[in-house]
Amino acid sequence: MNWAMLFDAISLLFILPGSFMVFSAAVGAVRFGSTLARVHAITKPQTTGLLLMFVGTIIRLVSSPSFSVHERGDLGILVLLVLFALMTNPVTAQRLGRVARREGLYGPEDQLTRNDRPAAYHPRRVNPDAPAD
Repeated sequence: MNWAMLFDAISLLFILPGSFMVFSAAVGAVRFGSTLARVHAITKPQTTGLLLMFVGTIIRLVSSPSFSVHERGDLGILVLLVLFALMTNPVTAQRLGRVARREGLYGPEDQLTRNDRPAAYHPRRVNPDAPAD
């Protein structure tokens, strides 16, 4: 049995869906109208697609007949990239969503759902329209 061919096929099963998800994240960022929808389109499928592509690349790298000490450094870099992507993408999405909510960058009023709309003024909160003292 040709093990190299089998591991190539397995890595391809990870890389192709991963690349499709990254591509769909880019299309979603362009096509979606509101800021929160764009943040969702950029972070969720992009992170998952990136992880799938890294897993496929790690499988391909480790199963290579020429895998030696030199490629172990590449493997370490891929693992670090996965960790950094998992740590930074959710934080970036949360910060972008928070800034969009504070600045009112939601999108057109007719496209907002009840949950997307900014909160109505409440007397116990600071009124942003009131003149400063």
